[in-house]
Amino acid sequence: MKFMLTTRFKDSFYTLSPEKADKIGDAMWQHVDKLAKEGKVKEGYFLGNMKGSMAILDLKSAEDLLRVIYEAPLFPFLDVEITPLVDMDVVRKVQAKK
Repeated sequence: MKFMLTTRFKDSFYTLSPEKADKIGDAMWQHVDKLAKEGKVKEGYFLGNMKGSMAILDLKSAEDLLRVIYEAPLFPFLDVEITPLVDMDVVRKVQAKK
């Protein structure tokens, strides 16, 4: 199942020391790289204002989604929005049955 994951930094992120922010940022990149190698992250982008990001995830279950989010080193500093995605072919098939 595919999901669009949109994240925005909480104000608490900006109170971190530069050293702590860098350490968490490095850990986050390792997390994202691991997920990409596993085929779970299909695409990723930073938002134009650089205050968040968006990723397309391809996961097996809601449990897998929660694991990906909760294991993210930046999770305590993010507001997260999850949007399930439906392939266009599925929508067309459903509409054709009407």
